[in-house]
Amino acid sequence: MSVSLTDGVSANLAPWLSTGGVLLPGLIDSHIHLSSLASLETLSSYGVTTVMNMGCTNYTLCSALRDQIGLTSFITAGEGAVAPNSTHATVFGAKGFVNSPSQAPQFVANVFGNGSNFMKIISEPNGFNQAIHDALVSTTHALGKVAMTHAQDYGSYEVAIRSKTNCLQHVPFDIPLTEEMAQRIKRQAQHVTPTLNIGKIVTSNSTIESIVSGGINLTYEAGVTSVQRLMRAGVPILAGSDANDAAGSFLKGDLIGITLHRELQYLTEAGMSEVDALRAATVVPSIWHNLVGRGSIREGYRADLLLLKPGSDPLQNIAKTMDIARVWNAGIEYVPVAQMM
Repeated sequence: MSVSLTDGVSANLAPWLSTGGVLLPGLIDSHIHLSSLASLETLSSYGVTTVMNMGCTNYTLCSALRDQIGLTSFITAGEGAVAPNSTHATVFGAKGFVNSPSQAPQFVANVFGNGSNFMKIISEPNGFNQAIHDALVSTTHALGKVAMTHAQDYGSYEVAIRSKTNCLQHVPFDIPLTEEMAQRIKRQAQHVTPTLNIGKIVTSNSTIESIVSGGINLTYEAGVTSVQRLMRAGVPILAGSDANDAAGSFLKGDLIGITLHRELQYLTEAGMSEVDALRAATVVPSIWHNLVGRGSIREGYRADLLLLKPGSDPLQNIAKTMDIARVWNAGIEYVPVAQMM
């Protein structure tokens, strides 16, 4: 058997498929933070063929990471909108300040004028009031663009839901979402990238938690309960790692590439089926991020492919996504692939 790839190259897969190899669409990480070509190479080795980068502070660098032939596709937000003196401003050094609703149009215009694919907004306890958040979202929508909002606590999540942002990044890790909130997210056609991976890292390390929590007590269990309520409400759930390659980052253990595979495991541990976990990293983000031609293996689609070794069935054990044999980005094979025990 052979599969014709979109650039005319043909990959002979018979030796693998005839002995039980599994061909998947390339994986999509819907929440990540990248700043280097080396990270695109690492992602490719793990079968992650598309990423949604959740913030850009250097537009020249972000432009250079786009459209790298044979490497993971890089789709990015612009500079994230933050409130002055907020946790993201004081701890992470974010500088995308918006002081009032009247400043939203200029800020949003600058983000998209620099070639960004979507808007990123930070909702946190010492962050924007509802009026500023609403103005950022409505201004983004008026341009026909998509807004995504960081929120990791209950109160900030309420602000984000009310703003009608398109995508909620993270879930509350302090107080779980209520069933009613999950149903409201569904009614408003919003979608969620829970990032249980980063939740587990933060809540397992008191030093890290004290840095990022803004003084709020966070628990991994609250995040899991939130995900379970979202699933029951039928909210589209996307897989995202929140991996970060920033030099010197206190989250340096949040490794690029492998963490998306871990996120799929955490989602299944929360009660998601293996097939829905795979969909959360393929077809679901392709729909909700409007990634036309990605997320499925179909004639005419982009040939982003992940081939697993014979005997590796992720529908029986989602950890088998890490049994990587070969990877293609737009029909170009990437070597070497990651080898995981």
